Amino acid sequence: MPLLRPALTVALAGLTTLATLAGVSSLAVPAAAAPSAAIAASTADDYPGREVTRWDATYVLDPDGSVAVTTEIDFDFGNDPGHGVIFTLPTTQGIEDSDLERVWDIGNIDVSSPTGAPDDVTTESEGDTLYIRVGDEDISDVSGVQTYVLSYTVAHVMNETTTSETDDDLAGDEFYWNAIGSGWETPVSDITVTVASPVAATAVRCFSGPEGSTGGCTAGEPGTSVTYTADAVAAYEPLTVAALYPAGTFDTTPKTQVANDVARAFAVNVWTVGAALVILAGGLWLVIRRLRRVGTDMVYAGVAPGLEPLSDAQAAVMRRDPKAPIAVQFEPPRGLRPGQLGTLLDEKADVRDVTATIIDQAVRGYLRIDPVGEQQPPADYRLVKLREADAEMPTYGRMLFEAIFEGREQVAFEDLKTTFAADLAKVQEEMYRDVTDRGWFKRNPKSARGSWAALAIVLVFVGVAATFVLAALWGAGLVGVAIAVVGLVMLVLTNKAAARTPEGSRVLAQTEGFKLYLETADAAQLKFEEGQDIFSRYLPYAIAFGVAERWSDLFARLAREGHDVPAPNWYGGASYAGSFWLYHAAFGRQMTDLTSLADAAISTPTPGSSGGSGFSSGGGFSGGGSFGGGGGGW
Repeated sequence: MPLLRPALTVALAGLTTLATLAGVSSLAVPAAAAPSAAIAASTADDYPGREVTRWDATYVLDPDGSVAVTTEIDFDFGNDPGHGVIFTLPTTQGIEDSDLERVWDIGNIDVSSPTGAPDDVTTESEGDTLYIRVGDEDISDVSGVQTYVLSYTVAHVMNETTTSETDDDLAGDEFYWNAIGSGWETPVSDITVTVASPVAATAVRCFSGPEGSTGGCTAGEPGTSVTYTADAVAAYEPLTVAALYPAGTFDTTPKTQVANDVARAFAVNVWTVGAALVILAGGLWLVIRRLRRVGTDMVYAGVAPGLEPLSDAQAAVMRRDPKAPIAVQFEPPRGLRPGQLGTLLDEKADVRDVTATIIDQAVRGYLRIDPVGEQQPPADYRLVKLREADAEMPTYGRMLFEAIFEGREQVAFEDLKTTFAADLAKVQEEMYRDVTDRGWFKRNPKSARGSWAALAIVLVFVGVAATFVLAALWGAGLVGVAIAVVGLVMLVLTNKAAARTPEGSRVLAQTEGFKLYLETADAAQLKFEEGQDIFSRYLPYAIAFGVAERWSDLFARLAREGHDVPAPNWYGGASYAGSFWLYHAAFGRQMTDLTSLADAAISTPTPGSSGGSGFSSGGGFSGGGSFGGGGGGW
């Protein structure tokens, strides 16, 4: 729709231009409107023989500053019959040396054809031009000379002219008008323009010919009715009339608006700014309020973090303080797997949590991981099945194990690429279900984030749509922007939408304490565990927590210092027995490579198809007046 064009321009220009919207310059006599690009690009040769053989226009000025226009033309279709004629009238016009533009409110449009030519009327606004199309699109053989009578009104047409701006010390209320605009595309001859007013004019002038001309037209004697005549003007040549009246005769208050589309669409005034601030403040308050209600972790009140209440009387709850001190835990929460704790920790069933589950199954003897090739680090790894899945595995763990070894006893990571992504998604869904069923979250974290994000996206789209409509109709684009900003803030806070229950926060405290141990344990602490494969036991948790390389490096250092560090029997390289850690001096880096390869292998999506789916002090002149317009046949 034409009304949406300013808003579309706004969307392309962006919100960064809002800082330039202030500033109003003094009014000046406006220059003539330029012809539309489509008309300016054509020539009279495009319309062989077509011309206007008579142009008779009457302008009746009203004290309120408006004018009633009646234009009667005889249009000769020559040897190029058509549908009818088109009149183009400007709806806005730039003001010289100003960031404002005049607004021409055009109304009461009526067209008839005394000669009986089709006179159906269709109007369309595009940019700063009103197109008045006269004729029937189903009738294309209108020929000969046809008469058309167009009448309409335009408000706020009179100018206030001061002595300092005029020649000959003339001042007063001025009608300076392009009766024929530079956009008329055929020659025009036998031109008569009459300007009638409630008082007699004090001075009159007339200009026609190429734009900038100062002659070519005859003005009659000043009076209440002034007649201007010209023999002819060529295609795209304007004819301009000027009449000066005593000051105070007319309302000369112009209707103006900011010329810049962006500035106009995002008008800064008490109403737009006030409404935008109310929506922004109110919307953000509602977002925060809802986030505090559905997205805040709860803990048992009066109970040390990680401990259960001893009785129902101690089961009161309060909001969790994320800055509360963390006590080190030297082992993971009893009976819980690394994938579960990794999901609890960041509220997401990451690919890394699934990889940690694979390593955990290897440590527990369900499979073995063999490096492929002799290079270090290996370019690939092979998973070798050692025994069947059983009830000791959580449901998501069995789903993962059975998907990896479906119909085979071993598989390399490279072979899982592009084939495992669908299974991965199912495993992740089950991991979310697992932590929810354990009562760790108020609702499924993925569903909570999805609902929150969906509402945020709706708000963003509503805000964008409101911006377009409000900017185009009322210049109140800021109001729509405020709605969109609320949606964007809400979207940014999507990760805060999931909330842990008091039980979830209790297990979280233990998990964070154990993670702190893996992050800070030093070789001196680990010496007391000599002879036990604590490395393998806790490695899956270190992978889920993102500290696998540090954990592995600690044990490599102990081995270099001569301590008894058991070789991991789940890794193919364990055949090196006592020399395992010496041979795999960079085993920490190798574990990082292994998890990275595993992450990529199980998450690479199945490939799909792809495609590829612009009276001034210098004297008057033709085309220098207000308004104008153009047209021709069609």
